[in-house]
Amino acid sequence: MHHSPRPAASDDIPELVRLRAVALAALGVDPGPLDAAWRDVARGWFLERIDERPDVHCLVAGGAPGEPLLATGMAWITYHLPSPRWTDGRRGYLDGIVTDEGARGQGHGRRIVDGLTAWLNGNGIHYIQLHASSDGEPVYKAAGFVTGRYPGMDLFTTPRDTARDIPQDIRQHTPQDAPHS
Repeated sequence: MHHSPRPAASDDIPELVRLRAVALAALGVDPGPLDAAWRDVARGWFLERIDERPDVHCLVAGGAPGEPLLATGMAWITYHLPSPRWTDGRRGYLDGIVTDEGARGQGHGRRIVDGLTAWLNGNGIHYIQLHASSDGEPVYKAAGFVTGRYPGMDLFTTPRDTARDIPQDIRQHTPQDAPHS
């Protein structure tokens, strides 16, 4: 059965969080219990981006708002330094593309990718990036994505727990320490 993607609505948020857990599990990350802290943060994260951000677009495939979903994905506009070819510095980024386990292989992911790409193109963005899992790579290659020119790199730092961990010279220049006039 063909389900054309539609823009996500706030009533879809429980399903978006559920599908995020499906994606995490597929990437080998244990999403934890239903009351895991990240899920509550994710609800607010989706609510802000679905209802309040014109530079973010979330598509879903499946039922009406509030009903079970088969697939989802998001696109947002990212902002980079201008260059001769990409004069305004804007790029598109696709993320959170996931199809529920029982609905894979039916074209839902490809329709989501095509819809997100069309949205970005409609916003004048013709440089689109993503990070692909091994499961998603064939979908993206079929949609025309190629391996990036520059390799992705990651840096994980240790969070600082308290203000005393912040070096004194930096702490002196934070807004809460600014003199009040």
